[in-house]
Amino acid sequence: MVEEQFTHDGGDEDDDDLDDSPRGLRGHRTLHPDKMRSRREQIIVAFAEILATTDYEVATLDDVAARLSCSKAVIYYQFRSKEDLFVAMSSTAIQIAYENLREIVATHESVRDQLWEAVTDLVRIGFEPIHAASLRCGAPSSLSRQSKRVLRNLSRQYRLELTAVVKRGVEEGCLAARDIHLVTNTIINASQSIFRWVRPGGPIPPETFIREVPGMVLGGVFARGQDYSAP
Repeated sequence: MVEEQFTHDGGDEDDDDLDDSPRGLRGHRTLHPDKMRSRREQIIVAFAEILATTDYEVATLDDVAARLSCSKAVIYYQFRSKEDLFVAMSSTAIQIAYENLREIVATHESVRDQLWEAVTDLVRIGFEPIHAASLRCGAPSSLSRQSKRVLRNLSRQYRLELTAVVKRGVEEGCLAARDIHLVTNTIINASQSIFRWVRPGGPIPPETFIREVPGMVLGGVFARGQDYSAP
């Protein structure tokens, strides 16, 4: 497979400082930024697919290179290490979930619909490779404190957004009067806990989880008499 092409012309440093074109880790400007971004996504997805069946501590960048039929140099052009790749993968998964939640909150008025769509989305994206790998691996013990801090801070954004929805639901009376942080964390953990045991190609199809799990999760947080069936 053809590796990324890049250039470093050694020209005037001031011109280089003004140039905001994408660069590899060594500072070289890439001739094909779209290809560079596409290759980065391919590397992340390939790593995620490996982690679907292999523990993080066992997986290697050699495995990723073999899956992509490329040299490790292609990977090192984008990522400093396996840990750097893992953090990029998990950060991408968390950011996607966060952006999805913000869109759900912006497009649905009622707390009921917001929560239903939020849980449905958590389950749906959990079957996508990078989300499945992130949920399966969690935060491996070998990650540095800095990497764990990065992932915690990103996850906190999602929790804060969902907590605001829960708070509004409790204040309006559609959710049972419970501690809003307890409710928020229960919704997130219950929605994602299935991916600790679900494996690709299992006997229960993804569509069944996406259809059934939201009602099972939300049945315990809505106030008595509230309708928590699918919108």
